[in-house]
Amino acid sequence: MIRVGSKVRSHDFPDDRRLRQEEERQCYVEGVVEGFKEVDGCERYKIRVIRKVWAGKEVDNPFREHVYPPVNGTPKSFGGVCDGVELV
Repeated sequence: MIRVGSKVRSHDFPDDRRLRQEEERQCYVEGVVEGFKEVDGCERYKIRVIRKVWAGKEVDNPFREHVYPPVNGTPKSFGGVCDGVELV
């Protein structure tokens, strides 16, 4: 279960399973969950970014201090649920 203090990986393109599996194509940030935030009626994780990987390569400057992906299990507009954040 993901909670405050959990170290997580948040995928930039969570619906594309190939990007999650093929190392040279992976795009994600890793960080620590600092809390939760509601944005437009959608509950989101507040993740402090520690590391960013783009197209399989680590990026020196992660460009943002925090990211706010939807909480896993949040319904998507076109069916299914969000599941782009995983424990590391």
